[in-house]
Amino acid sequence: MPVIKAVAFDIGGVLEIVDDAAWPVEWQRHWADTFGIDESAWHHSMARFDHSGLSVGTLTDSDWKRTYQLGLGLTAEQVELMVADLWDRYCGRLNTELMSYARSLRPKYRLGIISNSGDGARREEERRYHFSVVFDPIIYSHEVGLAKPDPRIWALACQRIGVAPAELVFIDDGAEACDSARAFGINAVHHRSTTQSIAALTSLLE
Repeated sequence: MPVIKAVAFDIGGVLEIVDDAAWPVEWQRHWADTFGIDESAWHHSMARFDHSGLSVGTLTDSDWKRTYQLGLGLTAEQVELMVADLWDRYCGRLNTELMSYARSLRPKYRLGIISNSGDGARREEERRYHFSVVFDPIIYSHEVGLAKPDPRIWALACQRIGVAPAELVFIDDGAEACDSARAFGINAVHHRSTTQSIAALTSLLE
């Protein structure tokens, strides 16, 4: 069996903890109420904008903000307030236990990140959590134009980390991403809890 040389982590739901999975709905409800916009009108106004390219980099942070300004008739200042709150909710809080465990794996193992994301994620997450101090490379889907579970992102990750698929362990809270990684030959841990993931990683690394 090949020796494990590297460990890669997802961010949202793994390295970051969001206590309320329904935060996008609560975020929209809060700001609709703040700006006096009926929720059905919000949905109707924004439905004409395609945000599907956010995770693969065809829609920038500025583009996305502009759709909210145009769609909802907001000022630039109002959009900035709304988006700042969105990033706070999106980034949640750091999984300090898992981060501590990850740090303990250095320098024996190479550590990386593979995350589906949108423009602005690197800026916001680095400002809060300084992931680049621990992880290299950090692969954001919007920067490379590939999103999990596209198998091409695994090929890119192995190339950038410098390992064969069987030499890499990847931890993600998404079953589809884990299945795709396994099909590519990567050892995948489906993250359900920090305790479970640390135990699974420890077993694999032993």
